[in-house]
Amino acid sequence: MAREGDNRGLARCTLGPSWGISRPPDVYPPSNDMNDARILIVDDVEDNRYTLSMLLDLEGYSQVTQACDGAEALERLSAEPFDLVLLDVMMPKLNGYQVLERLKAEGRLHRLPVVMISALQELDSVVRCIELGAEDYLPKPFNPVLLKARIGACLEKKRLRDQAAAQLERMEAELRAARELQASMVPTRFPAPGPGNPLEVAAVLKPARELGGDFYDFFRLGDGTAVLVIGDVSDKGVPAALFMARSMNVVRMLASSPAGPLDPGEVLRRANEELARANDATMFVTLFLGAIDLGTGTLRYANAGHNEPYVLGSTGVRPVTVPKGLPLAAKPGTDYMTGTVRLAPGDSLFAFTDGVTEAMNADGVAFGEGRLEALLAGLRGKSASELVRAVTDGVERFAGEAPQSDDIAALAVRFVSPS
Repeated sequence: MAREGDNRGLARCTLGPSWGISRPPDVYPPSNDMNDARILIVDDVEDNRYTLSMLLDLEGYSQVTQACDGAEALERLSAEPFDLVLLDVMMPKLNGYQVLERLKAEGRLHRLPVVMISALQELDSVVRCIELGAEDYLPKPFNPVLLKARIGACLEKKRLRDQAAAQLERMEAELRAARELQASMVPTRFPAPGPGNPLEVAAVLKPARELGGDFYDFFRLGDGTAVLVIGDVSDKGVPAALFMARSMNVVRMLASSPAGPLDPGEVLRRANEELARANDATMFVTLFLGAIDLGTGTLRYANAGHNEPYVLGSTGVRPVTVPKGLPLAAKPGTDYMTGTVRLAPGDSLFAFTDGVTEAMNADGVAFGEGRLEALLAGLRGKSASELVRAVTDGVERFAGEAPQSDDIAALAVRFVSPS
């Protein structure tokens, strides 16, 4: 009754004589859904292997392989994939418990269902097998109806798990691609200081998840103005990433085409109106926008509910203060004030998102503004890249083994000399 080609993988195990097993009339009709399932029978008794093979053949399972003992089973499992293992408990060399332990140690049981088969009826044997990771348990002699039901259930659960794993893998691949795309939206290379460019610039972006809502931007206008932006969207994940892209594009577009000299407060007012439209998700973004005159070092800026940056100069570390407006997209009709500060040669501006000051250690203590200010005080005169690296390293040391709970963005600009 065996089909041609059913002897694949039987080089070390031979089929026994036909026992004349017949299928009960229409008690368990063959399943056409699982015919391609690859099943491995592991039993040291030839008659048992033959009986199981014949029962599976009657059910339409054509891809059945046999192993004479636990050692051969592990070899076959390492050489080719299987969808289900029917594993005897009591065998020489390696028994069923030992095979289960090996598969569990290799982390394979969450994808490979194993059904134990044994003449043992004791409850402790069943419990031990389940604790080791077995999916189910079948007693000998084999009941065809029970065998069919449990194999079908195990294969169906595996099919669903495989579908879920494949879907998760696709989602992770899409998220990786989206993260790479998001990372490409922010500038990562900045020109070195030189004639016509008196600025050192460095920045870092560290999302807490695959995608985040923090961002920064830096670009130059044709009138000798450099524009810097740092923002923090009110969420994380995909929605925040999409709103981040929209916010970044709106602000850059408005800042790149001023009717006259760039007015940061007016740019934020117009950006707020644009982002508040069609904002059904009721998201918002805190944002700091600055414009540096490369000839004088004068910084004009406006703040939409964002953390105040710091200026590091010869007189110490001081926050860049101005009356804050509401976050962008929070409320139409909001006005934003423009402030001014002068950067002397050697001064640095450090802008950041709240992922820096709100970073938590294992005890639930936040890094805080006090620690940040103390750290910045020792970094006066350092390059922009040294400044960013020292702050992010300091936050990581403080957090220790605690997971990153929020996105982190930081942008440092050092005014070397007038252009």
